[in-house]
Amino acid sequence: MFRFLAAAFWIPTLAYNAQLPPASWEKYVDQAVEFQNARRFAEAEEALAPAMREAERLGADHPAVASVLLHVGRLRTLRHDYTAARLAFNRALNITDKVYGRENLQYGLLLTNIAMTYHQEGQYSSAEPLYRRAISILERTAGPEHDSTAVAEAGMAKLLLAERRNTEAETLFEKVIPVLEDAGEPDESILASVLTNLAEAYRMDGRYAKAEPFYRRALGMVEEKPALRTDEIGLGLGHFPPMLRKMKRKDEARDLDAQIKSILPK
Repeated sequence: MFRFLAAAFWIPTLAYNAQLPPASWEKYVDQAVEFQNARRFAEAEEALAPAMREAERLGADHPAVASVLLHVGRLRTLRHDYTAARLAFNRALNITDKVYGRENLQYGLLLTNIAMTYHQEGQYSSAEPLYRRAISILERTAGPEHDSTAVAEAGMAKLLLAERRNTEAETLFEKVIPVLEDAGEPDESILASVLTNLAEAYRMDGRYAKAEPFYRRALGMVEEKPALRTDEIGLGLGHFPPMLRKMKRKDEARDLDAQIKSILPK
């Protein structure tokens, strides 16, 4: 049985106030991001500590504090410390509420991140209402065709798929794909994940002809860009060759199996 992974859909960090002058806290955050991208999580954590001290000098409820907290939450999510991640995200959420109110893009993005921590823990009943609330806010503040809205919807679709609510999931995946494709700077990791999950949904429903082009497109993306070769996508693509065997295409399945094994994580 396919084990659906709640991949981390990292929401774009937005400036809480574009008029803020460059500050020392931002330099520490930049360092933390570099360490995080290199999977040097302990060093990233160390860099965020002075970032928080510098930000808090501007005031406990200053937008800079919320910005640092967003990075803290993301880092702790990557370290699978979901309780600590939610504490950071919720504190950022409270600051955002005080400064900008709840009908705000940043508020919707933070709700999405919180929903994803519950999702990754398998707490679907806690994640679903947060996803729905985030989507509602993002549709009103950013628009239904905005990539941030699509990211929240993609997370929701993954949750529906994990709960075997395939028809609902397929509809939502189909909706977000063109939005992600048309984004100014499309996040290919999210798009590849969505393509793979939609293929899996079709496969599980026995709709093999519909699943195949999405598997092939995701495979083409990970062949071109090694950074997209995640465990989640590997799990999904691993079901492509067996599907071809069920379609009586054994030679293709054998070649494809070797191809997939040669490029995906062991």
